[in-house]
Amino acid sequence: MIRLSQRAWNNVIIVSMLILIMLFNFSSHFLNNGSNEVLNLSSLVPANTTITIMEFDREKVERIGQGWRTISGVYSNERIASLVERWGNAEVSLFEQGPNWQSPSPSSTVKLWFAGQVLPTEYQFIQLVDKTLVKIDKKMYHLISPSYQMLTISE
Repeated sequence: MIRLSQRAWNNVIIVSMLILIMLFNFSSHFLNNGSNEVLNLSSLVPANTTITIMEFDREKVERIGQGWRTISGVYSNERIASLVERWGNAEVSLFEQGPNWQSPSPSSTVKLWFAGQVLPTEYQFIQLVDKTLVKIDKKMYHLISPSYQMLTISE
């Protein structure tokens, strides 16, 4: 056995821990086979934010305490709560536009106010034949799930 002082053993432990930390940091590249597909998916609504108001074309939804209400009063609290949950779970991926691609006009616009923000975030939905695009802050995203119809208030 190697005879080392206590100080030398401490140094050995410190160096081995640093090597383990580096191994864990670089192992994600090996485990994902270098694919960035997981990194391209993101949430439609920023993480750790609370929606306070949702403004659709013909309806406005407001958070009241722990419940929800619409201006028209037509929709139930449970239906609105499930709508807000779908918005929170919606996934999008960045849409790579070609250099000569022209963005069509948005088919609908939804404004969301988040807790602690003065101005709303505007989501412009663009319906294409095979996909739904979402324009948020001058960036274009492809809506993965759920469908656009699940994110709107309709009968």
